[in-house]
Amino acid sequence: MIDNADELRDKANEYKNGLKRQFVNIPIGDEEYGFRISGIGAKSVKLEKFVKFEDIFEAIESGNDNGLEAMIKQIIEDYEEDEE
Repeated sequence: MIDNADELRDKANEYKNGLKRQFVNIPIGDEEYGFRISGIGAKSVKLEKFVKFEDIFEAIESGNDNGLEAMIKQIIEDYEEDEE
């Protein structure tokens, strides 16, 4: 069993090509979403998920107002450029 970050990083980097084809399911709200491991680096693992704009509205219209789609919609709606 791996019990420290260095060993975990070393194993992830050793097997990065195979790991980058793996998926992980993460519960968000009432739904479970599949994310792909898309990158493994020296300090982190990158997860990736594509969410279509149509899927955002379909999920919200079907009552999923606390899932990933609703969160993404809220982030986009609330975003404002920083003034420099």
